[in-house]
Amino acid sequence: MELYYEQNVVNHNIEEKARKTKALGIAKMACIVIAVFVLSVSMLWVTESTFGVVLGILVLVDIPFVVAAIIIGRVNKRNNTEYDYVIDDEYLRISEIYYRETRKLKYSVRLRAVESVGMFDSDGYRKNEVKANKKQLAIVNYDDEKSIIYILYSTEKGRNIIFVEPDRGFIIALRRIVSAITVFDKSMADFDKILEEKEAEQE
Repeated sequence: MELYYEQNVVNHNIEEKARKTKALGIAKMACIVIAVFVLSVSMLWVTESTFGVVLGILVLVDIPFVVAAIIIGRVNKRNNTEYDYVIDDEYLRISEIYYRETRKLKYSVRLRAVESVGMFDSDGYRKNEVKANKKQLAIVNYDDEKSIIYILYSTEKGRNIIFVEPDRGFIIALRRIVSAITVFDKSMADFDKILEEKEAEQE
């Protein structure tokens, strides 16, 4: 297997939101502790005759804390997630990296199954959006829509759209493997210009 290109999508929010991450982590732990405490105290009052009442109260009191812990955990995870895009001669493999410590292969796209590529919110995207059974996100910069492209690809269970934020090397490698010109919609010409402008700003 020949490796054509690897891109690490850096999440600068990890440094900028370090204090927020710590505060949210403490809040999540507090919600869990409270939920466990309520459960423990409630169990002390359980008898056969009061089981139904105590269970109902337990559910009503505990659910908000459990839900809050789950939401806080997801927000913290998103704020501390980065991605690796790896393109070889057969697949685009995308790994999620949590807190710059844990890596997990999240998506595997067979490049021969790619049907369309273009900028997010372009005419091509709006045309192909209705074809997708599932949408997948592999981005860290949600605010800059001009940096995001969609990739529509087919699977055994239907079509999926995955969103990525590639650099020039990624696009070159993708074009090298996905050679059909018709796969790349007209918006990719605009995307190339955006990449050129960003490179000029960095020089």
